[in-house]
Amino acid sequence: MPEASEPSIYEKTFAKTDETDAILVVDGKKLHVNKVLLSIHSNFFKTLFNSEFKEKSMEEIEIKDVKFEDFATLLSLIHPDPLLPDEYKAEKLLELADRFLLPAAKRHLELFICSTQMDAFKKLKIADKYDFDALRNSAVASLTSQTDFEEIYDKSYDFSDSTKSKLFVRFIYLMRSRQLVP
Repeated sequence: MPEASEPSIYEKTFAKTDETDAILVVDGKKLHVNKVLLSIHSNFFKTLFNSEFKEKSMEEIEIKDVKFEDFATLLSLIHPDPLLPDEYKAEKLLELADRFLLPAAKRHLELFICSTQMDAFKKLKIADKYDFDALRNSAVASLTSQTDFEEIYDKSYDFSDSTKSKLFVRFIYLMRSRQLVP
């Protein structure tokens, strides 16, 4: 008789408890969730669980077009002990946070991206796309050399006026304080 495999960290995080009252199925795997918690943090789930959709009365609700690990990581971001995303999945998780209307998860992801070694240009693009002030400020503050600014300029990305303004102010500050190194 084959041994049962050890549940993944995702399955452990979303195992059935006394506090869970719904099951979301992603890629054939079950996530036991609390409807109230999800409804508080997401208008998507609030509508799903409380409106007159067929899903309201279903024991299991299938979530399509998303990877199990990504979805579990995303939902964990509104729990007390979240699963840590990795730098390479952060943008995908932001897209999912938009899709499932989870602003609290977006804030966690913004702060996580601030702490990564992701290059400033990429951070600025993400900050612009999601209008993340903390990430924008962090990325701009990391620019210390003329080369840093030239690299951003050379990539010819059409940044928002807010980002352009912050880049300009940072450049002028470094020039005036003679801290801008070649």
